[in-house]
Amino acid sequence: MLDRRMSASPVDPLHRVSGPDTAWTRVNIAEGIPGVSTPLNWSWWDDANDAMVLGAYCDIGVLPAVEIPPASAVDQRTSAIFYGRPALNVDVSRRMADLQPGTSGEALERHYFGAVRPDAPSHASVRRYPAIALKLPFLWRRIPGQLQALYDDCHAWWQQTVAAGPLDDEAAAKGILAEAYRRFCWVARPHSALALLAGALTQQVSRLAERAGHTELLLDALGGYDSVEFETIGDLLEVKQGQLPMAEFLRRRGYQGPQQGELSSVSWREDPTPVERLLESLDVHSVRGQEASLERSNKREAAEAKLCAALGPVDRASARWWFGQAARMLPQRETGKAALTLMIDAARFSLRALGQGHAARGLLEVPDDIFYLTLPEIHAGCEPSAVEQVPARRAQRAEYESLELPESWIGMVEPLPARSGVGGEPLMGLGVSPGVAEGRVRVVLDGSGQLEPGEILVCEATDPSYAGYFLVAAGVVTDIGGAMGHGSIVAREVGIPCVVNTRDASRRLRTGDWIRIDGTTGVIEVEPSGSGAEG
Repeated sequence: MLDRRMSASPVDPLHRVSGPDTAWTRVNIAEGIPGVSTPLNWSWWDDANDAMVLGAYCDIGVLPAVEIPPASAVDQRTSAIFYGRPALNVDVSRRMADLQPGTSGEALERHYFGAVRPDAPSHASVRRYPAIALKLPFLWRRIPGQLQALYDDCHAWWQQTVAAGPLDDEAAAKGILAEAYRRFCWVARPHSALALLAGALTQQVSRLAERAGHTELLLDALGGYDSVEFETIGDLLEVKQGQLPMAEFLRRRGYQGPQQGELSSVSWREDPTPVERLLESLDVHSVRGQEASLERSNKREAAEAKLCAALGPVDRASARWWFGQAARMLPQRETGKAALTLMIDAARFSLRALGQGHAARGLLEVPDDIFYLTLPEIHAGCEPSAVEQVPARRAQRAEYESLELPESWIGMVEPLPARSGVGGEPLMGLGVSPGVAEGRVRVVLDGSGQLEPGEILVCEATDPSYAGYFLVAAGVVTDIGGAMGHGSIVAREVGIPCVVNTRDASRRLRTGDWIRIDGTTGVIEVEPSGSGAEG
Protein backbone atom coordinates (compact mmCIF):
# COMPACT_ATOMS: atom_id res chain seq x y z
CA MET A 1 0.00 0.00 0.00
CA LEU A 2 1.26 3.48 -0.85
CA ASP A 3 2.48 5.42 2.22
CA ARG A 4 0.43 8.59 1.82
CA ARG A 5 1.92 10.12 4.95
CA MET A 6 4.88 10.93 2.71
CA SER A 7 3.24 11.38 -0.66
CA ALA A 8 -0.21 12.84 -0.07
CA SER A 9 -0.77 16.33 -1.36
CA PRO A 10 -2.40 18.93 0.93
CA VAL A 11 -5.20 19.12 -1.64
CA ASP A 12 -5.81 15.37 -1.75
CA PRO A 13 -9.63 15.26 -1.50
CA LEU A 14 -9.66 12.17 0.76
CA HIS A 15 -6.50 12.35 2.84
CA ARG A 16 -4.59 14.93 4.86
CA VAL A 17 -1.40 14.79 6.94
CA SER A 18 -1.45 15.66 10.63
CA GLY A 19 1.35 17.08 12.71
CA PRO A 20 2.91 14.72 15.27
CA ASP A 21 1.18 16.10 18.37
CA THR A 22 -2.37 16.94 17.27
CA ALA A 23 -5.18 14.88 18.85
CA TRP A 24 -8.03 13.62 16.66
CA THR A 25 -11.27 11.72 17.27
CA ARG A 26 -13.99 10.18 15.10
CA VAL A 27 -16.52 10.20 17.94
CA ASN A 28 -19.67 12.15 16.93
CA ILE A 29 -18.51 13.17 13.44
CA ALA A 30 -18.67 9.57 12.17
CA GLU A 31 -22.40 9.54 12.96
CA GLY A 32 -23.03 12.47 10.64
CA ILE A 33 -20.55 11.59 7.88
CA PRO A 34 -20.55 7.79 7.67
CA GLY A 35 -18.04 5.38 6.22
CA VAL A 36 -15.43 6.38 3.65
CA SER A 37 -16.44 9.62 2.01
CA THR A 38 -16.48 10.31 -1.71
CA PRO A 39 -14.33 13.25 -2.85
CA LEU A 40 -17.45 15.29 -3.65
CA ASN A 41 -18.98 14.60 -0.26
CA TRP A 42 -15.92 15.75 1.68
CA SER A 43 -15.58 18.87 -0.48
CA TRP A 44 -19.18 19.64 0.56
CA TRP A 45 -18.45 19.17 4.28
CA ASP A 46 -14.84 20.37 4.56
CA ASP A 47 -15.02 24.18 4.77
CA ALA A 48 -18.61 23.96 5.98
CA ASN A 49 -17.44 22.12 9.10
CA ASP A 50 -14.98 24.87 9.98
CA ALA A 51 -17.50 27.59 9.19
CA MET A 52 -20.23 26.01 11.32
CA VAL A 53 -18.04 25.24 14.35
CA LEU A 54 -16.03 28.46 14.37
CA GLY A 55 -19.18 30.44 13.56
CA ALA A 56 -20.95 28.88 16.52
CA TYR A 57 -18.09 29.80 18.84
CA CYS A 58 -18.23 33.34 17.46
CA ASP A 59 -21.99 33.55 18.06
CA ILE A 60 -21.49 32.40 21.66
CA GLY A 61 -18.77 35.01 22.16
CA VAL A 62 -15.78 32.67 22.45
CA LEU A 63 -14.24 33.99 19.19
CA PRO A 64 -14.26 37.61 18.01
CA ALA A 65 -14.46 36.64 14.31
CA VAL A 66 -14.49 33.64 11.99
CA GLU A 67 -11.27 32.90 10.13
CA ILE A 68 -11.17 29.57 8.29
CA PRO A 69 -7.60 28.25 7.98
CA PRO A 70 -6.52 27.01 4.53
CA ALA A 71 -6.95 23.30 3.84
CA SER A 72 -3.19 22.81 4.08
CA ALA A 73 -3.17 24.06 7.70
CA VAL A 74 -4.46 20.70 8.92
CA ASP A 75 -3.54 21.13 12.59
CA GLN A 76 -5.46 24.42 12.76
CA ARG A 77 -8.68 23.08 11.23
CA THR A 78 -11.63 21.95 13.35
CA SER A 79 -11.80 18.76 11.28
CA ALA A 80 -9.84 16.93 8.61
CA ILE A 81 -10.02 13.72 6.62
CA PHE A 82 -7.68 10.73 6.95
CA TYR A 83 -7.87 7.71 4.67
CA GLY A 84 -11.35 8.88 3.61
CA ARG A 85 -12.72 9.18 7.16
CA PRO A 86 -13.42 12.55 8.81
CA ALA A 87 -12.12 13.32 12.28
CA LEU A 88 -12.47 16.20 14.74
CA ASN A 89 -9.48 18.16 15.98
CA VAL A 90 -9.56 17.77 19.78
CA ASP A 91 -6.83 20.38 20.31
CA VAL A 92 -8.83 23.11 18.58
CA SER A 93 -11.85 22.19 20.70
CA ARG A 94 -9.65 22.22 23.80
CA ARG A 95 -8.58 25.78 23.05
CA MET A 96 -12.20 26.83 22.66
CA ALA A 97 -13.19 25.08 25.90
CA ASP A 98 -10.43 26.87 27.82
CA LEU A 99 -12.07 30.18 26.92
CA GLN A 100 -15.53 29.21 28.19
CA PRO A 101 -16.94 29.40 31.71
CA GLY A 102 -18.04 26.13 33.30
CA THR A 103 -15.77 23.85 31.29
CA SER A 104 -12.13 23.37 30.29
CA GLY A 105 -9.88 21.72 27.76
CA GLU A 106 -9.19 18.95 30.25
CA ALA A 107 -12.90 18.25 30.70
CA LEU A 108 -13.42 18.16 26.94
CA GLU A 109 -10.54 15.75 26.35
CA ARG A 110 -11.75 13.50 29.15
CA HIS A 111 -15.15 13.43 27.40
CA TYR A 112 -13.59 12.37 24.06
CA PHE A 113 -10.67 10.19 25.20
CA GLY A 114 -11.70 9.09 28.68
CA ALA A 115 -8.41 10.49 30.02
CA VAL A 116 -6.34 13.65 29.74
CA ARG A 117 -2.84 13.66 28.24
CA PRO A 118 -0.40 14.89 30.91
CA ASP A 119 1.50 16.94 28.33
CA ALA A 120 -1.55 18.47 26.62
CA PRO A 121 -1.30 22.28 26.67
CA SER A 122 -4.01 24.12 28.59
CA HIS A 123 -4.42 27.88 28.70
CA ALA A 124 -7.53 28.72 30.67
CA SER A 125 -8.54 32.35 30.27
CA VAL A 126 -11.38 34.66 31.27
CA ARG A 127 -10.66 37.26 28.60
CA ARG A 128 -13.71 36.31 26.50
CA TYR A 129 -16.11 36.21 29.44
CA PRO A 130 -17.44 39.78 28.87
CA ALA A 131 -18.25 39.01 25.22
CA ILE A 132 -19.85 35.70 26.21
CA ALA A 133 -21.94 37.46 28.86
CA LEU A 134 -23.24 39.85 26.20
CA LYS A 135 -23.92 37.34 23.42
CA LEU A 136 -24.94 34.13 25.14
CA PRO A 137 -28.27 35.15 26.74
CA PHE A 138 -29.66 36.42 23.43
CA LEU A 139 -28.47 33.33 21.56
CA TRP A 140 -29.88 31.05 24.26
CA ARG A 141 -33.34 32.60 23.98
CA ARG A 142 -33.66 32.61 20.22
CA ILE A 143 -31.86 29.54 18.91
CA PRO A 144 -34.51 26.80 19.43
CA GLY A 145 -37.13 28.83 17.59
CA GLN A 146 -34.61 29.82 14.93
CA LEU A 147 -33.80 26.19 14.14
CA GLN A 148 -37.48 25.26 13.94
CA ALA A 149 -38.10 28.11 11.51
CA LEU A 150 -35.09 27.12 9.40
CA TYR A 151 -36.28 23.52 9.25
CA ASP A 152 -39.78 24.58 8.17
CA ASP A 153 -38.36 26.83 5.46
CA CYS A 154 -35.88 24.20 4.20
CA HIS A 155 -38.55 21.50 4.16
CA ALA A 156 -40.88 23.66 2.09
CA TRP A 157 -38.08 24.52 -0.35
CA TRP A 158 -37.00 20.87 -0.63
CA GLN A 159 -40.56 19.78 -1.43
CA GLN A 160 -40.95 22.49 -4.05
CA THR A 161 -37.56 21.74 -5.63
CA VAL A 162 -37.80 17.95 -5.76
CA ALA A 163 -41.45 18.01 -6.81
CA ALA A 164 -40.49 19.91 -9.96
CA GLY A 165 -39.38 16.58 -11.46
CA PRO A 166 -36.17 15.54 -13.23
CA LEU A 167 -33.82 18.32 -14.25
CA ASP A 168 -32.52 18.59 -17.80
CA ASP A 169 -31.03 22.06 -17.53
CA GLU A 170 -27.44 22.32 -16.32
CA ALA A 171 -27.76 25.93 -15.23
CA ALA A 172 -30.86 25.12 -13.17
CA ALA A 173 -29.14 22.11 -11.58
CA LYS A 174 -26.11 24.19 -10.66
CA GLY A 175 -28.40 26.85 -9.24
CA ILE A 176 -30.12 24.30 -7.00
CA LEU A 177 -26.74 22.93 -5.91
CA ALA A 178 -25.52 26.41 -4.96
CA GLU A 179 -28.74 27.25 -3.13
CA ALA A 180 -28.70 23.93 -1.25
CA TYR A 181 -25.14 24.62 -0.08
CA ARG A 182 -26.03 28.15 0.96
CA ARG A 183 -28.98 26.90 3.00
CA PHE A 184 -26.90 24.05 4.43
CA CYS A 185 -24.37 26.54 5.82
CA TRP A 186 -27.23 28.80 6.92
CA VAL A 187 -28.57 25.97 9.12
CA ALA A 188 -25.22 24.46 10.14
CA ARG A 189 -24.03 27.43 12.19
CA PRO A 190 -27.00 27.68 14.59
CA HIS A 191 -27.24 23.88 14.68
CA SER A 192 -23.62 23.72 15.83
CA ALA A 193 -24.24 26.49 18.36
CA LEU A 194 -27.21 24.62 19.81
CA ALA A 195 -25.11 21.45 20.05
CA LEU A 196 -22.53 23.38 22.10
CA LEU A 197 -25.24 24.84 24.33
CA ALA A 198 -26.86 21.42 24.75
CA GLY A 199 -23.51 20.02 25.86
CA ALA A 200 -23.15 22.76 28.48
CA LEU A 201 -26.73 22.18 29.59
CA THR A 202 -26.12 18.45 29.98
CA GLN A 203 -23.01 19.17 32.02
CA GLN A 204 -25.02 21.38 34.38
CA VAL A 205 -27.71 18.73 34.85
CA SER A 206 -24.96 16.18 35.52
CA ARG A 207 -23.50 18.37 38.26
CA LEU A 208 -26.92 18.77 39.86
CA ALA A 209 -27.43 15.00 39.80
CA GLU A 210 -24.07 14.59 41.56
CA ARG A 211 -25.04 17.13 44.23
CA ALA A 212 -28.32 15.34 44.73
CA GLY A 213 -26.51 12.02 45.11
CA HIS A 214 -28.52 10.44 42.29
CA THR A 215 -26.23 10.20 39.27
CA GLU A 216 -28.20 7.11 38.23
CA LEU A 217 -31.11 9.43 37.35
CA LEU A 218 -29.14 11.55 34.87
CA LEU A 219 -30.09 9.59 31.74
CA ASP A 220 -33.74 9.46 32.78
CA ALA A 221 -33.71 13.23 33.30
CA LEU A 222 -32.34 13.82 29.79
CA GLY A 223 -34.88 11.71 27.87
CA GLY A 224 -38.53 11.48 27.00
CA TYR A 225 -38.83 14.50 24.70
CA ASP A 226 -40.68 14.41 21.41
CA SER A 227 -38.78 15.58 18.33
CA VAL A 228 -38.86 15.53 14.53
CA GLU A 229 -37.88 11.86 14.83
CA PHE A 230 -41.28 11.10 16.31
CA GLU A 231 -42.95 12.78 13.35
CA THR A 232 -41.21 10.28 11.07
CA ILE A 233 -42.16 7.42 13.39
CA GLY A 234 -45.78 8.58 13.49
CA ASP A 235 -45.90 8.80 9.70
CA LEU A 236 -44.46 5.28 9.37
CA LEU A 237 -47.16 3.90 11.62
CA GLU A 238 -49.83 5.67 9.59
CA VAL A 239 -48.45 4.13 6.39
CA LYS A 240 -48.46 0.71 8.04
CA GLN A 241 -52.08 1.18 9.15
CA GLY A 242 -53.16 2.34 5.69
CA GLN A 243 -53.91 5.87 6.87
CA LEU A 244 -51.14 7.56 4.87
CA PRO A 245 -50.24 6.76 1.23
CA MET A 246 -46.62 5.87 0.58
CA ALA A 247 -46.40 8.72 -1.95
CA GLU A 248 -47.35 11.25 0.72
CA PHE A 249 -44.91 9.72 3.19
CA LEU A 250 -42.10 10.12 0.64
CA ARG A 251 -43.22 13.69 -0.06
CA ARG A 252 -42.76 14.42 3.65
CA ARG A 253 -39.82 12.17 4.61
CA GLY A 254 -38.21 11.03 1.35
CA TYR A 255 -35.09 13.09 1.98
CA GLN A 256 -33.97 10.45 4.49
CA GLY A 257 -32.26 7.17 3.66
CA PRO A 258 -29.26 4.97 4.40
CA GLN A 259 -26.01 6.88 5.01
CA GLN A 260 -27.81 10.14 4.46
CA GLY A 261 -24.74 12.22 5.34
CA GLU A 262 -23.09 10.97 2.12
CA LEU A 263 -24.08 12.76 -1.09
CA SER A 264 -23.67 9.66 -3.26
CA SER A 265 -26.08 7.55 -1.19
CA VAL A 266 -29.64 6.83 -2.34
CA SER A 267 -32.46 8.50 -0.43
CA TRP A 268 -35.93 7.07 0.21
CA ARG A 269 -37.51 9.26 -2.48
CA GLU A 270 -35.15 7.67 -5.04
CA ASP A 271 -35.62 4.11 -3.81
CA PRO A 272 -38.31 3.37 -1.18
CA THR A 273 -37.21 -0.27 -0.77
CA PRO A 274 -35.69 0.34 2.69
CA VAL A 275 -38.99 1.88 3.83
CA GLU A 276 -40.93 -1.09 2.49
CA ARG A 277 -38.63 -3.50 4.35
CA LEU A 278 -38.99 -1.47 7.50
CA LEU A 279 -42.77 -1.50 7.19
CA GLU A 280 -42.66 -5.28 6.92
CA SER A 281 -40.92 -5.33 10.30
CA LEU A 282 -43.57 -3.20 11.98
CA ASP A 283 -46.33 -4.90 13.90
CA VAL A 284 -48.78 -2.19 14.90
CA HIS A 285 -49.87 -4.27 17.87
CA SER A 286 -46.36 -4.54 19.34
CA VAL A 287 -44.56 -1.34 18.38
CA ARG A 288 -44.03 1.46 20.83
CA GLY A 289 -46.34 4.33 20.08
CA GLN A 290 -47.81 7.17 22.09
CA GLU A 291 -48.02 4.97 25.18
CA ALA A 292 -44.26 4.49 25.24
CA SER A 293 -43.70 8.20 24.66
CA LEU A 294 -46.00 9.04 27.57
CA GLU A 295 -44.34 6.43 29.78
CA ARG A 296 -40.90 7.85 28.98
CA SER A 297 -42.09 11.40 29.66
CA ASN A 298 -43.50 10.31 33.01
CA LYS A 299 -40.20 8.63 33.86
CA ARG A 300 -38.32 11.84 33.07
CA GLU A 301 -40.66 13.91 35.23
CA ALA A 302 -40.26 11.43 38.10
CA ALA A 303 -36.47 11.67 37.82
CA GLU A 304 -36.66 15.48 37.82
CA ALA A 305 -38.89 15.45 40.89
CA LYS A 306 -36.59 13.07 42.78
CA LEU A 307 -33.52 15.16 41.96
CA CYS A 308 -35.25 18.36 43.06
CA ALA A 309 -36.39 16.76 46.33
CA ALA A 310 -32.80 15.81 47.17
CA LEU A 311 -31.42 19.33 46.59
CA GLY A 312 -31.38 22.41 48.76
CA PRO A 313 -33.58 25.44 47.96
CA VAL A 314 -31.02 27.24 45.76
CA ASP A 315 -29.97 24.16 43.81
CA ARG A 316 -33.61 23.11 43.50
CA ALA A 317 -34.53 26.39 41.84
CA SER A 318 -31.52 26.04 39.54
CA ALA A 319 -32.48 22.47 38.66
CA ARG A 320 -36.03 23.46 37.73
CA TRP A 321 -34.69 26.16 35.43
CA TRP A 322 -32.24 23.77 33.75
CA PHE A 323 -34.94 21.15 33.28
CA GLY A 324 -37.13 23.73 31.59
CA GLN A 325 -34.27 24.72 29.30
CA ALA A 326 -33.60 21.07 28.46
CA ALA A 327 -37.20 20.79 27.22
CA ARG A 328 -36.57 23.77 24.91
CA MET A 329 -33.12 22.81 23.71
CA LEU A 330 -32.65 19.07 23.45
CA PRO A 331 -35.44 18.22 20.95
CA GLN A 332 -34.16 20.85 18.53
CA ARG A 333 -30.85 19.02 17.99
CA GLU A 334 -32.74 16.57 15.78
CA THR A 335 -34.55 19.45 14.05
CA GLY A 336 -31.22 20.94 12.97
CA LYS A 337 -29.96 17.57 11.72
CA ALA A 338 -33.15 17.09 9.70
CA ALA A 339 -32.75 20.51 8.07
CA LEU A 340 -29.16 19.67 7.10
CA THR A 341 -30.30 16.34 5.66
CA LEU A 342 -32.94 18.10 3.58
CA MET A 343 -30.29 20.27 1.96
CA ILE A 344 -27.98 17.31 1.34
CA ASP A 345 -30.80 15.57 -0.50
CA ALA A 346 -31.59 18.69 -2.55
CA ALA A 347 -27.92 18.74 -3.55
CA ARG A 348 -28.12 15.02 -4.35
CA PHE A 349 -31.13 15.75 -6.60
CA SER A 350 -29.19 18.34 -8.59
CA LEU A 351 -26.01 16.23 -8.74
CA ARG A 352 -27.85 13.23 -10.18
CA ALA A 353 -29.08 15.51 -12.95
CA LEU A 354 -25.63 16.97 -13.57
CA GLY A 355 -24.10 13.49 -13.66
CA GLN A 356 -26.67 12.29 -16.19
CA GLY A 357 -26.16 15.33 -18.37
CA HIS A 358 -22.37 15.21 -18.28
CA ALA A 359 -22.34 11.48 -19.05
CA ALA A 360 -24.73 11.98 -21.99
CA ARG A 361 -22.34 14.58 -23.44
CA GLY A 362 -19.31 12.38 -22.88
CA LEU A 363 -17.77 14.50 -20.13
CA LEU A 364 -18.09 11.60 -17.66
CA GLU A 365 -17.96 7.88 -18.36
CA VAL A 366 -20.92 7.12 -16.08
CA PRO A 367 -23.24 9.51 -14.15
CA ASP A 368 -21.91 8.50 -10.72
CA ASP A 369 -18.43 9.64 -11.70
CA ILE A 370 -19.58 13.07 -10.61
CA PHE A 371 -19.18 12.01 -6.97
CA TYR A 372 -15.45 11.55 -7.59
CA LEU A 373 -15.04 15.20 -8.48
CA THR A 374 -15.10 18.11 -6.03
CA LEU A 375 -17.46 21.06 -5.80
CA PRO A 376 -14.94 23.51 -7.32
CA GLU A 377 -14.30 21.08 -10.19
CA ILE A 378 -18.04 20.77 -10.87
CA HIS A 379 -18.57 24.51 -10.80
CA ALA A 380 -15.64 24.85 -13.18
CA GLY A 381 -17.46 22.68 -15.71
CA CYS A 382 -15.79 19.27 -15.29
CA GLU A 383 -12.55 20.13 -17.05
CA PRO A 384 -10.71 17.15 -18.66
CA SER A 385 -7.87 17.50 -16.13
CA ALA A 386 -10.34 16.85 -13.32
CA VAL A 387 -12.20 14.02 -15.06
CA GLU A 388 -8.92 12.23 -15.72
CA GLN A 389 -8.48 11.80 -11.97
CA VAL A 390 -11.73 9.88 -11.47
CA PRO A 391 -10.31 6.32 -11.94
CA ALA A 392 -7.46 6.99 -9.50
CA ARG A 393 -9.88 8.44 -6.95
CA ARG A 394 -12.19 5.44 -7.26
CA ALA A 395 -9.23 3.14 -6.61
CA GLN A 396 -8.09 5.30 -3.71
CA ARG A 397 -11.51 5.15 -2.06
CA ALA A 398 -11.73 1.38 -2.60
CA GLU A 399 -8.36 1.00 -0.91
CA TYR A 400 -9.48 3.11 2.05
CA GLU A 401 -12.60 1.00 2.44
CA SER A 402 -10.34 -1.99 3.10
CA LEU A 403 -8.73 -0.22 6.08
CA GLU A 404 -9.84 0.69 9.56
CA LEU A 405 -8.99 3.65 11.75
CA PRO A 406 -9.04 3.79 15.53
CA GLU A 407 -11.69 5.82 17.33
CA SER A 408 -9.12 8.41 18.51
CA TRP A 409 -5.41 9.03 18.05
CA ILE A 410 -2.57 11.54 18.36
CA GLY A 411 -0.45 12.63 15.40
CA MET A 412 -0.66 10.79 12.10
CA VAL A 413 -3.02 7.85 12.31
CA GLU A 414 -1.82 4.35 11.49
CA PRO A 415 -4.46 2.47 9.48
CA LEU A 416 -5.02 -1.22 10.04
CA PRO A 417 -6.42 -3.92 7.74
CA ALA A 418 -10.16 -4.33 8.26
CA ARG A 419 -10.96 -6.88 10.93
CA SER A 420 -13.64 -9.41 10.20
CA GLY A 421 -13.78 -11.54 13.25
CA VAL A 422 -14.40 -11.84 16.91
CA GLY A 423 -11.99 -10.49 19.48
CA GLY A 424 -11.25 -11.98 22.86
CA GLU A 425 -11.67 -8.78 24.87
CA PRO A 426 -14.95 -8.10 26.72
CA LEU A 427 -17.44 -6.24 24.59
CA MET A 428 -18.68 -3.03 26.18
CA GLY A 429 -19.30 0.61 25.45
CA LEU A 430 -20.92 3.73 26.86
CA GLY A 431 -24.34 3.36 28.45
CA VAL A 432 -26.50 6.26 27.23
CA SER A 433 -30.12 5.14 27.73
CA PRO A 434 -30.95 3.27 30.95
CA GLY A 435 -32.42 -0.18 31.32
CA VAL A 436 -31.52 -3.78 30.61
CA ALA A 437 -32.52 -5.67 27.47
CA GLU A 438 -31.99 -9.26 26.45
CA GLY A 439 -32.61 -10.73 23.02
CA ARG A 440 -31.29 -11.86 19.67
CA VAL A 441 -28.96 -9.65 17.67
CA ARG A 442 -29.92 -8.18 14.32
CA VAL A 443 -26.92 -6.60 12.59
CA VAL A 444 -28.01 -3.83 10.19
CA LEU A 445 -25.22 -2.21 8.21
CA ASP A 446 -26.99 0.18 5.86
CA GLY A 447 -30.36 1.11 7.35
CA SER A 448 -32.27 -1.11 4.93
CA GLY A 449 -32.64 -4.47 6.66
CA GLN A 450 -35.55 -5.99 8.53
CA LEU A 451 -35.83 -6.11 12.31
CA GLU A 452 -38.17 -8.38 14.23
CA PRO A 453 -39.90 -7.12 17.40
CA GLY A 454 -37.78 -7.81 20.47
CA GLU A 455 -34.47 -8.07 18.63
CA ILE A 456 -31.48 -5.91 19.59
CA LEU A 457 -30.34 -3.62 16.79
CA VAL A 458 -26.58 -3.65 16.26
CA CYS A 459 -25.03 -1.25 13.74
CA GLU A 460 -22.06 1.01 13.12
CA ALA A 461 -24.07 4.17 13.82
CA THR A 462 -27.65 5.36 13.46
CA ASP A 463 -29.13 8.31 11.62
CA PRO A 464 -32.75 9.45 11.20
CA SER A 465 -33.40 6.74 8.60
CA TYR A 466 -33.13 4.24 11.48
CA ALA A 467 -35.96 5.89 13.44
CA GLY A 468 -38.49 3.16 12.71
CA TYR A 469 -36.21 0.46 14.12
CA PHE A 470 -36.48 2.05 17.55
CA LEU A 471 -40.18 1.20 17.51
CA VAL A 472 -39.55 -2.55 17.54
CA ALA A 473 -36.03 -3.03 18.94
CA ALA A 474 -35.56 -4.24 22.50
CA GLY A 475 -32.32 -2.26 22.63
CA VAL A 476 -29.64 -0.66 20.47
CA VAL A 477 -25.86 -1.17 20.26
CA THR A 478 -23.61 0.95 18.03
CA ASP A 479 -19.90 1.04 17.20
CA ILE A 480 -19.72 4.85 17.21
CA GLY A 481 -21.51 7.55 19.14
CA GLY A 482 -21.69 9.67 22.27
CA ALA A 483 -24.24 10.54 24.91
CA MET A 484 -25.65 13.37 22.76
CA GLY A 485 -25.54 11.48 19.46
CA HIS A 486 -28.52 10.44 17.36
CA GLY A 487 -28.96 6.88 18.64
CA SER A 488 -28.59 7.97 22.25
CA ILE A 489 -31.18 10.71 21.98
CA VAL A 490 -33.79 8.63 20.17
CA ALA A 491 -33.30 5.64 22.48
CA ARG A 492 -33.97 7.87 25.48
CA GLU A 493 -37.00 9.37 23.77
CA VAL A 494 -38.44 5.93 23.05
CA GLY A 495 -37.33 4.45 26.36
CA ILE A 496 -35.14 1.50 25.32
CA PRO A 497 -31.62 0.63 26.54
CA CYS A 498 -28.78 1.81 24.36
CA VAL A 499 -25.02 1.22 24.43
CA VAL A 500 -22.83 3.24 22.04
CA ASN A 501 -19.12 3.62 21.26
CA THR A 502 -18.39 -0.13 21.41
CA ARG A 503 -15.92 0.35 18.52
CA ASP A 504 -16.51 -3.01 16.86
CA ALA A 505 -19.79 -4.58 18.01
CA SER A 506 -21.16 -4.73 14.46
CA ARG A 507 -18.19 -6.92 13.48
CA ARG A 508 -17.88 -9.01 16.62
CA LEU A 509 -21.59 -9.80 16.92
CA ARG A 510 -23.60 -11.72 14.36
CA THR A 511 -27.28 -11.83 13.56
CA GLY A 512 -28.78 -14.50 15.79
CA ASP A 513 -26.39 -14.08 18.73
CA TRP A 514 -28.13 -13.80 22.10
CA ILE A 515 -26.94 -10.83 24.18
CA ARG A 516 -27.83 -8.88 27.29
CA ILE A 517 -27.11 -5.15 27.35
CA ASP A 518 -27.11 -2.68 30.22
CA GLY A 519 -27.90 0.83 29.02
CA THR A 520 -26.56 2.38 32.22
CA THR A 521 -23.21 0.62 32.65
CA GLY A 522 -22.49 -0.10 28.97
CA VAL A 523 -21.86 -3.79 29.68
CA ILE A 524 -22.73 -6.29 26.92
CA GLU A 525 -22.91 -9.99 27.76
CA VAL A 526 -22.84 -12.54 24.95
CA GLU A 527 -24.31 -16.02 25.41
CA PRO A 528 -21.89 -18.54 23.81
CA SER A 529 -24.75 -20.87 22.88
CA GLY A 530 -26.33 -18.25 20.64
CA SER A 531 -23.16 -17.21 18.84
CA GLY A 532 -23.42 -17.26 15.06
CA ALA A 533 -26.92 -18.76 14.97
CA GLU A 534 -27.62 -17.09 11.63
CA GLY A 535 -24.11 -16.05 10.64
